[in-house]
Amino acid sequence: MNYFTSHYNWIYHDEQILITNDIGRYCFLTENEFSDFIDRKISQDINIFNILKEKGFIYYDKDSYISEFKYDMAGMKRCLTTGTNLMILALTNSCNQRCVYCQAGKAHTEQMPLEVCRKAVDIAVQSPVSHMTIEFQGGEPTLNPEALRFTVPYARQIFAEHGKHVEFAIVSNMTNPDPELLRWLIEQDVSISTSLDGNRAIHEYNRPLASNKSSYDAWRAGIKLYKKLCLESGKKPSINAIQTTTRKSLKFYKEIIDEYVFNGMNHIYLRPLTPLGCALEHWDIIGYSPEEYLEFYCRALDEMIKRCIHGNYITEASASIYLRRILNGESSAHTEFRSPCGAAVGQIAVNYDGNIYTCDEGRMLANMGDDIFKLGTIENSYIELLKSPAAHAVCTASCIEALPLCCGCVYSPYCSVCPVINYALEHDLISRDEHNYKCVIAKGILEYLFKIIKRNDPAEIDILKLWTAQN
Repeated sequence: MNYFTSHYNWIYHDEQILITNDIGRYCFLTENEFSDFIDRKISQDINIFNILKEKGFIYYDKDSYISEFKYDMAGMKRCLTTGTNLMILALTNSCNQRCVYCQAGKAHTEQMPLEVCRKAVDIAVQSPVSHMTIEFQGGEPTLNPEALRFTVPYARQIFAEHGKHVEFAIVSNMTNPDPELLRWLIEQDVSISTSLDGNRAIHEYNRPLASNKSSYDAWRAGIKLYKKLCLESGKKPSINAIQTTTRKSLKFYKEIIDEYVFNGMNHIYLRPLTPLGCALEHWDIIGYSPEEYLEFYCRALDEMIKRCIHGNYITEASASIYLRRILNGESSAHTEFRSPCGAAVGQIAVNYDGNIYTCDEGRMLANMGDDIFKLGTIENSYIELLKSPAAHAVCTASCIEALPLCCGCVYSPYCSVCPVINYALEHDLISRDEHNYKCVIAKGILEYLFKIIKRNDPAEIDILKLWTAQN
């Protein structure tokens, strides 16, 4: 009986051919196997036939195929069945740092009024989800302590009244923490995300203090105080750090990893610069090509895998997210790793002035003077925000399965696009550039992960599987 082939994409991968399908399954084939596959001549008696059938590349009957793999597709697209579950509140644009890639704090002193905080929470609770995260950003959000102390208890009360759960997170540079405010954040179970760009030299170059004092020493003191207060409160520290890569970082991947290990952190989120705002303005000084970033990233990834094999556990966030999709077929909870992206439907960002945007990147663009990604204001309802033209536009423009440069890409089941970055670089929500900055980096990371998977070293595969458990 002749068989059918499901939709698939392919690419030459070293001396073999990598094929993927819509449910996120993959297979490496020889040229002869691939030729027989597309001609539907693979014999049922050989092992590769059973592998392809098991992974959904081959089927006999459409109805049985749908019945067998509908849950796999649902797992890959689970994000489409939920509402907005992340609200970002930019409490201020003031900051005590002058980071080379950020415009926050540069002669800015605006604060989010408490009335805006209240109305933002009233919007958040309208989202049709049972679990919401409210994340406080800035500038440096701890510079608006009144908004923090008001919003957390108010949100808890409102969400409880609606039978919903709310969690809180704050993005803080931790360089000048008020001990009383920090103790309060710990008592309120507010998780902390901070920035650590590398060792002393790199961190202080990327993230100098306005006071010209040592930002590295200030950060270390803040982390030490946080851990001390956690111990006193009987709470387990809940802190993660994000690394942003500038040109100065590229040669020092080992030193960056060493710094995280030295500070007791076994999870690194390596991030390329986002070509927006201040970073774009100074790109000739701090920026780099996608290829330069990929060389840095792949060397860092190899180093972390090697350390894990030798018993020193450390993970990288982007790789973990991609691997959960590749190896486990999971939908990503991270809004920037989804198709369509999580702008508006996964997250919304409320600026200190009460204007609301599709995402934090859309808010950043507004701070540069372009309001194209504005959903509305805190006077709107949640439904009104989601019905805005901006929400419709970003969802349409980020459905990767329908984009001209993406729909035929072998990595499309695992990848995502950012309409905001496309617009900032190409003045169009949909990229027409096959050398798009974000695209080249994402494809490069995925290609490297599949290279590791393909060589099938048992020790490396065990580490990759272990990383899929990292949130």
